[in-house]
Amino acid sequence: MKIIVTARHFDLNENLNSYATNEIKRLEKYFDHIIEAHLTMSIEKTRQIADLSVKVYGTVLTSKAKTYDMYVAIEQVVSKMETQIKKYKSKLKDKKAARKEPPKTRPVPSQVGGDEDEAEF
Repeated sequence: MKIIVTARHFDLNENLNSYATNEIKRLEKYFDHIIEAHLTMSIEKTRQIADLSVKVYGTVLTSKAKTYDMYVAIEQVVSKMETQIKKYKSKLKDKKAARKEPPKTRPVPSQVGGDEDEAEF
């Protein structure tokens, strides 16, 4: 998994970068096929905003968190992404199980003219 961490409107220190990277690596526990994770952290007035987008096979999942502490924002955005990944993974399993089931066929109606089981007089 490729991890990209971007900081806007502030200087990214090493502690925050390593913390964010370690939190994002936790997502691999839930889904192995993550291609890329991009975390964008920004500061607007007093709000600390963390925006995470995760690219997986077939789609891109995004989550966003706003708080007054960047570490809390990172925890929240990763937690939101965990729930999205779990939901996406269960959806993939359901689709795969549906493909393996044999197709449902309708019963063929009997021929017109009566049943052969009926006794004749």
